[in-house]
Amino acid sequence: MSSRELIESFRDFEPARVTRNGQSYKETEQFINQELVRYLAMYGKITRMNQTARLIRDQIDNLIRRYHDYVIQGRYQAHYRERGIITKEGNVFEHVIPAKTVRNLLIGQRITITQALNSPTCLISVASDRILRENKLSKKTPNPWMFWSRYKILGIDIETYDGTKIDQSTWNLQNHWDYFQNEKI
Repeated sequence: MSSRELIESFRDFEPARVTRNGQSYKETEQFINQELVRYLAMYGKITRMNQTARLIRDQIDNLIRRYHDYVIQGRYQAHYRERGIITKEGNVFEHVIPAKTVRNLLIGQRITITQALNSPTCLISVASDRILRENKLSKKTPNPWMFWSRYKILGIDIETYDGTKIDQSTWNLQNHWDYFQNEKI
């Protein structure tokens, strides 16, 4: 068959829709976990930082973000939220620790894949997001362990997705992992 015949005879299709639920979250976690293991192994074999290294870092970013987009947003909308925010609509989904920092912590073997996939996310208002940007805090976290440090400038109350108020001056990354480790993601 010619290229023209191959294209003209093709009948486009819509893949079956998948319902977000515990099973689809588990399948997503398993697939992304396997892919992260594969990409981390590839990155570990890189002998010079070139375009290939960048492409692998991009893939690691994409996998972590995909997990957050599908599983975290599907299950919680976000781990945390600015007090008073109930839905994602009209608000900003924020990686509390910027995704590139999470990726670098993972590549540097400072955190596990599970910890990277469950790094803190938060829903904040557009106004709060604007304040972060104006103060050049939207893409960096001075201290990932005490990850709320850049939010203190906002002067807002933060709570977990289920309404548990947190103290931003003491709530650290270990508290985050402990709080969410028993959740069935």
